Amino acid sequence: MIKIIRQYRSLTLLIVLMLLPFVVTYLGIDLVAFLDHVREHSGVALFFTIPLHVLLSVSPMGSEPVALANGFIYGIWLGTLVNWIGSLTGSIVGYWLIYHSAEEAKFSRYMEKLPPLIRNIPVSSPLFLIGVRFIPFVGSDIVKYVAPLWKVPFGRYLWTSALAIFPIALVMAALGSGATYLIDFINRYWL
Repeated sequence: MIKIIRQYRSLTLLIVLMLLPFVVTYLGIDLVAFLDHVREHSGVALFFTIPLHVLLSVSPMGSEPVALANGFIYGIWLGTLVNWIGSLTGSIVGYWLIYHSAEEAKFSRYMEKLPPLIRNIPVSSPLFLIGVRFIPFVGSDIVKYVAPLWKVPFGRYLWTSALAIFPIALVMAALGSGATYLIDFINRYWL
C-alpha cells in the first residue's frame, strides 16, 4: 500500500485534499462559515494561493489540489482566473528554469513511451503543445519539460500554454466550486 501511495503521490494528495472538506464537515466544523470568512478576505488569500499554485506548477507534484481549492474559495469565475494565472505563471517559470539549466537530456526515450499519435507530432507544433496538456496528471509536465529542451520558441510556448491552460483552469475551478454546494447540501440536509 505504501508503495502505491509513493508511486501515485500526486493522485493520493489530490484525493486526500478532496476528501478533507467532507472529513472536516463530519467532525462538526462549520466549513460553510469558514468558507464565507475566507471569501470575505479573498484579497488576502490571493497572496497565498497564487504563489502556492505557481510553486506547485513548477514542481513535478502538480497544482491540482490548489486549483480545486481556488474554485472552492473563489467560485467558478474568479477561481478560473486565479487558476489560469497560477498555472500559466508556473508554466513560464518552469520553461525558463529548464531552458536555462538543461544542456542536454535523454528525453527521447520518454517520447517513445507516448502513444504513436502523439509521438509522431513534432514537439514544436501547436497541436503537440496544446493537445498533450490534456493528458490527465502528466500532460502539463510533459510539455513543460520537453518544450524548452527541444528549444520551442518562447512566444509559441506562451500562447499555446495560455490557450490550453484556460479550459483546465475552468474545469478545476468548477469542481472546487461544486464542492462548496455539495458541502452546503450535506450541512443543510444530513447534519
